[in-house]
Amino acid sequence: MKRFLSTTAIVLTMTGAAFADAHTEGFGSVAVEETDFLASDLIGMRIYNSEAEVENDATIAEGAEQEWDDIGEINDIIVSKDGEVTAVILGIGGFLGMGERDVSISMDKIRILNDEGGDRFLVVNTSKEMLEQSPEFERRMNDDAEAQNMTDEEKMANADDKNVTVVTGNTDTSENIEAETEEMAQEAEAETKEMANEVEAETEEMANEVEAESEEMANEAEQMAENAEAETEQAVDGENTTVITGDATEERELLPRPEVEREGYQAAEAGMIEQMSAEDLEGSYVYGANDETVGEIDSLLIGDNGKIDRVVINVGGFLGLGEKPVAVTFDELQVLKNVEGDDVRIYIDSTEERLESQPEYQGD
Repeated sequence: MKRFLSTTAIVLTMTGAAFADAHTEGFGSVAVEETDFLASDLIGMRIYNSEAEVENDATIAEGAEQEWDDIGEINDIIVSKDGEVTAVILGIGGFLGMGERDVSISMDKIRILNDEGGDRFLVVNTSKEMLEQSPEFERRMNDDAEAQNMTDEEKMANADDKNVTVVTGNTDTSENIEAETEEMAQEAEAETKEMANEVEAETEEMANEVEAESEEMANEAEQMAENAEAETEQAVDGENTTVITGDATEERELLPRPEVEREGYQAAEAGMIEQMSAEDLEGSYVYGANDETVGEIDSLLIGDNGKIDRVVINVGGFLGLGEKPVAVTFDELQVLKNVEGDDVRIYIDSTEERLESQPEYQGD
């Protein structure tokens, strides 16, 4: 929090003949100049950092301090034996006074600035990073002075309260040192054992988790393998068929029967197809789902049961040259018959290129 200072010249004067004596010279006649600080005002002031060098006692615009970084608060001052303020103790870091650390800043590094509104500011040319890297200020002067005035008995009593060993004169303290060393060793052993137990417990827990995850992954992999095997068997049993290609046979995936609807046509039932002759079907074009011509029926193959078993389609070529015969099952075709005539349209769920990639039928 920014602390504003408004100071006025305070002149302390004392009158009377009793004070005119030479022995009282300098007492009661000291005046506070307008530019002076009281120690009580200095302690608690904020110190700001300016990236640019500033001149001491310079005047700045009101509100200009908002461009500076607030780096800490003066907690104390250091006064030399000659009465000169040599440094200030600056509290940096922390939050609401907690976690704060003290560093010392020489007074000649601090610039005092005034703004146009009459407020004073303390400014240095440094950074929070540089201050955080500075050694922490230790208040040892009072402790050393008190220690010098303490008797040996007081030092020993104070040491007992703080659990430390103090050497006073020729007093033998080896027993105390040995006892403290043993106590520290026992504490270190207890802490080491506790840490080892925690590490062992955490390691066991992690091992159990890894084992559980590995078992779960193994079960998933086994299930996936079983599913893949079942799908393969289903594909072989239900979706593949043996295609007769002369002296050899080949396995291939069956094409699904297309579900095509055309105005004025109806799907031919099994009974209607059986009544069709080879003359009705041979030479008919075979269409893809988008009504593109993919081939032409060359011949019908009759099975042992006397029914149409397979259909040979001529694919590719030009004007009957270079055509490739491909055998498909009747289940892969959809036959549409005109409801008012004898026109027949045959569809297959394939493109011309896909049919050409099928094994070539080689008849006897």
